[in-house]
Amino acid sequence: MFGFKRSKTKTDPVLSQMDGREIKYVTRRIRTADGDVKETILGKQGRIAVIDDEIRVMCGATDVFRCPVSEATYYNLLSGDGITVSGINSICNEHMDIIVFYTYHRK
Repeated sequence: MFGFKRSKTKTDPVLSQMDGREIKYVTRRIRTADGDVKETILGKQGRIAVIDDEIRVMCGATDVFRCPVSEATYYNLLSGDGITVSGINSICNEHMDIIVFYTYHRK
């Protein structure tokens, strides 16, 4: 009778696991034209959060990455100490592949 819109963050175990985690640093993976992969550090000491169905990575007092959950792809690293997120960063309107490393991954 009543329809409730369920948030993807409540049902997705990967999103609920990364929500609110402290991060050590965030890197951006850049693929060059000749096939090489370079990584640059976007920021250090922050937090990753899912707020209003949007993935936000904050380092210090600034947002480094923001992307709606519906437009992002994300998966845990095999080591368990971070997550990889791909999507269009709404801060600079550019597609980014970022890797977020947690400060302490065993909780």
